[in-house]
Parts: sequence; C-alpha cells; structure tokens
Amino acid sequence: QQGSYVADVCYFISENAPKMTGVRDPELPQGYSYDYINAEVIVRDMQVKDGKLVLPSGAAYRLMVLPPLETMRPAVLAKLEKLVKEGGAIYGPKPSRSPSLQGYPECDLQVRAMADEMWGANYSGGKLSRKYGQGSVFNSLDLQQVLDQLRVSRDVDLSEASVLWTHRTIPGMDIYFLSNQSDRRVDIQPVFRVEGLKPQLWDAMTGQIRRLPEYSQMPQGTAVPISLEPRQSQFIVFAEGSTAKGIAEYQSNFPQRKSWKTIDGPWTVEFSNSVIDVQKTLTMDTLVDWSKSDSDSIKHYSGTAVYTAEFSLDQVPEGKDVFVNLGSVHVMAEVTVNGKPAGGVWMEPFVLDVTNLIKPGKNVIEAEVVNLWRNYLVKEQGMPESQRKTWLTVSDVKANEDLQPSGLIGPVVLETLDRK
Repeated sequence: QQGSYVADVCYFISENAPKMTGVRDPELPQGYSYDYINAEVIVRDMQVKDGKLVLPSGAAYRLMVLPPLETMRPAVLAKLEKLVKEGGAIYGPKPSRSPSLQGYPECDLQVRAMADEMWGANYSGGKLSRKYGQGSVFNSLDLQQVLDQLRVSRDVDLSEASVLWTHRTIPGMDIYFLSNQSDRRVDIQPVFRVEGLKPQLWDAMTGQIRRLPEYSQMPQGTAVPISLEPRQSQFIVFAEGSTAKGIAEYQSNFPQRKSWKTIDGPWTVEFSNSVIDVQKTLTMDTLVDWSKSDSDSIKHYSGTAVYTAEFSLDQVPEGKDVFVNLGSVHVMAEVTVNGKPAGGVWMEPFVLDVTNLIKPGKNVIEAEVVNLWRNYLVKEQGMPESQRKTWLTVSDVKANEDLQPSGLIGPVVLETLDRK
C-alpha cells in the first residue's frame, strides 16, 4: 500500500454519464499497466514533468488514451493542449464538437479550432504521429508502436499469461506483486524495468524476507528467475543493499527442500463438532480423506478436527532450516510444534518453518484442520426437511453429488534447506 501505483498509460473514461471506469480501446500490450482518469482530475490536477503526465498523488503516465469519441468540452481540450505543448503525449481521435450545449454554437467552434491545431487542419482520420509543442499526438497506430516511439519499455517482460502482476514504487524501492492464477507450478524469468537495485522475496504468508541471489542485468532491466506454486503469490521487492537482521539467504532463488523424516503417526484425531453428529476421538495409523471413510458421520463431517502425533529426532541439523510439509490439506490448518505456534496454511504449498521449534528427542506436532461444510449439506439433502439442522437461502447442493476431499491427507514430512 505504500508509495505510488506504477502505470504507463491512463485511459480517459470520457465525459458521458458519471462512471468509474471506461473502455480500453485500443487494448494495452502485455507488460504494461494502466489506470483510468476522468475529466475533473485532468483539468484540476494534471501537470507535465519530465515528459510525463503527473498527478499530486505521485502517479505518472507516459501516455493518455482518449475514448473513441468525437466529442470533448472546450475546457478539457484546452487543458490537453496545454499538457501536450509542455511535453505530454495523447492518443485518440480528433474531436469535432462539444458533448454539452453550454455556450453553443461557440463551444463547437472552439473545439474544432483547438483540434485543428493539435491533430492538424487536414487530418480526418487514419494513422497519425505528430509533434505538437514539446509533446506528441497519436491515433490509429498499434499501441506498442506508440510506446516504442516514446521509448517506454515493458514494466514486466513476462511470457507466462497465467501470472498477473502489479507494481508500486517508493524512493529507493520498487515493489512488484506476482500472482500465479493457474493450478500448476510455473518457473519464469521475468525482466523487471529496474536498474541498480537488488531483488528480494517478501513472503506475505510467513513474513519472511530473503535475498534472491540469482539475477542478471539486461539492457531493458533486471531478469530474475522465479518459481510460483499453484495459486501462489509473492512480493518481489527491489531495494538497495540491506544489512537488516532476519533476511534469509540461500544458494539459489528457489532452492529445493530435501526430505528428511516422515511423521508416520499414529495420529490421534479429535472431532469436535457435536452439532452435526460427531464428537469423538479416534486413532489413524494412516492419514485418510474423511470423505472416503466407512463411517457415514465422518464421511460427511464438516468442522474442525485436531490431529496430534509424536516423533523423535536423534539430533537437529546444523546450518539448515527445517520445514514441516503437510502434503495435502483440505482446506486449511493451524499447526503447533511442542506447544509453540508454527503458523497457519490455507493454500499450496502447505509448508511451515519449524527450525526453532523442534528439538532432539521427543517432539509433538498438532494440526487443527478445518474443512468446508458442503459435505454435510450433501448429507442433509437426503434427509427429510424436518430433520435438517441447516438452511440456505440459495443452494446448488445435490444429495448425490461427489463429496469434497477433507482433512489432513498428508504425507507429513520434515524437510531441510541448506543455508548460505
């Protein structure tokens, strides 16, 4: 939330009925970000600095795209003319009249006169790339060509379509947020439009900050190899060299953890939701999906269950970080080791750092697992309405639908990672 949102292009949403967004016509090429802007902000706040259209908030745009309309109020066009003369760049059709009857017919004459100055008196459509004052006016060109002419390189050069991103900046720091929208792991090497700063990974799930030692300087920016698990997101932060304590370092950007010890159990599992027919403790020699249980009450159980197991360690490895990998979890879990909290997980990978929690000898791990309540709703769909304990205003649950996987399915494995 700190700093300013980075967008190279702002789309003017037009002066039609009040609205918050507009159309993107033409669509922005990949690797750039955009913003929407309205007439009030343009007229009141926008200025030009170093060839960019800037706002008091810190937002700075290299190009403004006008809506595909032939109308514009004289006051708005007059401000655009001033901005372009001072070095700004705009893209869009030549306006010919005002959308307002205020000052009619002089308002239309004013619009046409200013438009002839900016777009050219003889311009009536087609491709346009024209200098005006210190700035430029474009139309009907490929937007990538325009950005190339303005020497605006991609903010993030990334070929993986499933990864979305956003960018904010503060003095001395560029903050990128990357999100893998797919159900598969992706290994990418995006080039970020950053020079002279070193990349770090800030993990919002754990609060860990660590350096990314593998990166290279390219003509268009800094290339950083990055791995994202299914549906995982990360902050990639570029900053000046930091000596702050607590910043982890490994040999590579995304080193592979090594399997060390499997926690086989037996597992004591305490089901705690008495409202829906289960209130008991049982022992599982092998972790299983609740929905596959022979017990109908466990098969359709929805709520919380606490898994507890003991494991012994001959020693704690030196110079390594130790993690517990819960394997498959449906749908979330909160873990303690030896009575101390290790953290919560609700998305892949279901991995937590337990380096400072384990000890030689006997250890106890506890995982409080919660699933969704759909499996119980499935059960109730096959019951008379008078016996049901839940109700929904809208529901698509069917009595014969497949049950969702539930519980801690594992395997639960201790894994190690060599420190630098």
